[in-house]
Amino acid sequence: MTEREFNIVVNNYRPKLIFFAASYLREGAATPEDMVQEAVLKLWNYSRKESVKNPSAILVQILKNVCLDYIKLKKNSQDSIDNDQSSYHHLYDSSSSALDILDSKDKISRLNRVLNSMSKDQMLAIRLRDIMGLEMSEIANVLDTSESNVRTLLSRGRKILKDKYYRDGSN
Repeated sequence: MTEREFNIVVNNYRPKLIFFAASYLREGAATPEDMVQEAVLKLWNYSRKESVKNPSAILVQILKNVCLDYIKLKKNSQDSIDNDQSSYHHLYDSSSSALDILDSKDKISRLNRVLNSMSKDQMLAIRLRDIMGLEMSEIANVLDTSESNVRTLLSRGRKILKDKYYRDGSN
């Protein structure tokens, strides 16, 4: 992979990667940008040694591992992660009312609680497909499984999401 090709991949995926990393972080010294930067450096070092056929899928896999390593380091379990809502400040524009922002934060919080209640693979499949827009083959590579299993994970995860999100929202 040339430096130009590498930069194109990184620049195209950086916003999605930062959002993905933000969903793993609670608080601490690391920021989503730090996590993405570490993953990008690891991909660069890897691409200098090996031929990379699907750099975006490998980059997501590396970022997932960086985030999971950070969580392990901070001795947090995936079930206890409650995302810092400030990581979503870019979702609101200056014309949003305080009530709209609070409502949006409540919805994001509910969504994160439901996602964190799922199995790790279901949660990752949904985040990779529905938030980051990765293809089934890319998700299969990241999760080290078949595309058929990815479809199953997505179907079951979306059912859980639909059932729990709306049930929790009615409280």
